[in-house]
Amino acid sequence: MIADKFVDLYARNAGLRDKLVAERDVVLTYALAMLIDTGVMADLAFKGGTCLRKLVFGSSGRFSEDLDFTLASDHPEDDVLLRLVEAFNRSYHGVTFAFDEYYKTDDDTSFGGEVFYRHDWNDRGRFRLQVSLRERPTLPVTGRPMQAQGYFAQLEFMPPAVRTLAPIEMIAEKVRASFQRAKVRDLYDLHRFATTPFDGELLRRLAVLKLWQVRDPFAPDLFFSRLRDGRYDWEDLRRLLRSSERPEPEEVLRSVETRFAVLRDLTNLEHEVIADAKSGWNEPLADRLRAEIRARFAATMP
Repeated sequence: MIADKFVDLYARNAGLRDKLVAERDVVLTYALAMLIDTGVMADLAFKGGTCLRKLVFGSSGRFSEDLDFTLASDHPEDDVLLRLVEAFNRSYHGVTFAFDEYYKTDDDTSFGGEVFYRHDWNDRGRFRLQVSLRERPTLPVTGRPMQAQGYFAQLEFMPPAVRTLAPIEMIAEKVRASFQRAKVRDLYDLHRFATTPFDGELLRRLAVLKLWQVRDPFAPDLFFSRLRDGRYDWEDLRRLLRSSERPEPEEVLRSVETRFAVLRDLTNLEHEVIADAKSGWNEPLADRLRAEIRARFAATMP
């Protein structure tokens, strides 16, 4: 594990109020490299807030404190869980991980738990690990390089490329999350995506499909009203941002409402999939939408 003084410098350069947020960010880089070295990452697709910072937004993104994945292989779920447990009960470049207590939900939608870690100057670290089992990735999973960070030169290894969801699928998962819960981190991530180019038509199709897969009918008007009505913990978000960055709630909401207005423009097929969402019986209908998504995505690739 890199020296305390380098993490302290990283935290100061990042404008963080809490040095341990920076320390955990560094440890998560070790954790990802370890998953790749042990071969476990071949069964997973990285996603979530930590993925956005490390692979998409880099230093301009918010910090995060968890590791979130989607199962992205045909290997049995319990086998992948056991391999994760084995991987996180070892030392890796001076960081000792322990993953002794874990869960698998009764409805088989996810597994995970708290991973504890220690190293020379912190013996009480922890982070949450979760693997979604609800569906396999819709779009191809590819390796993406990590965005450069100030501490990379001090690592004992080269920061690896990490298997991840396609960015447009990450945005769709944030839309689904924002539709189903009111978390300021999801809202902020949509705000950050609002400043980037993406295919709105493709996003809408993915969002409809992802909510169909969890038996929740997407309703654009309800999505936007929930954004407005959400009780957000803005202080929790500021803890993960540069001290100089103080997002204005109204500005964040307006940017999301404007950039994601395309979610209202539902096609006939999307209306049909939404109508079927509660029962989820019409797999051929969902397959038609899935085929549209993959064809449109393929057409955009070089």
